[in-house]
Amino acid sequence: MDQLLAALADPERLRLYARIVLDELPPREEDSPVARKHLGRLLSNGLVERLPDGSLRADPAVFRRAPDPVDAYAHPTVPRRLTGFFSHGRLTAIPVRPVVRHELLVHLTDTLFDADRSYSEREVNEAFRTVHDDTAALRRHCVTDGLLVRERDGSAYRRW
Repeated sequence: MDQLLAALADPERLRLYARIVLDELPPREEDSPVARKHLGRLLSNGLVERLPDGSLRADPAVFRRAPDPVDAYAHPTVPRRLTGFFSHGRLTAIPVRPVVRHELLVHLTDTLFDADRSYSEREVNEAFRTVHDDTAALRRHCVTDGLLVRERDGSAYRRW
């Protein structure tokens, strides 16, 4: 519950959440840089979900769920060596050591992306935002390490 309250503590994020609850968020406004930043936090905490048609829906049931007594990670299969980089399901830091960073990126790409489909940059960012706010750094490291292949025109990403 603390995570939910923390996610709503920012006034801009709270306004965005309220507009989604009231279904008063025009699709074009959802694409603004500020809205995307806050939307990632709302999505990652389960306050908002993206429906198959791309629209957003606030899920009030998230407030009725009992808190998990165990500090479960967003991805429970986190290798033991990497657990120190996670807190409350979020990546707290991107490892500096290349070998450890690569291991983390392998874990994230295996967990967040299907091998048999292409993703837009927006989808890649939303996936990474579920674990960390610096989506550009995660995306760049994954491309550099060869874990995600980016089309020349930047239109799509694919897991290698």
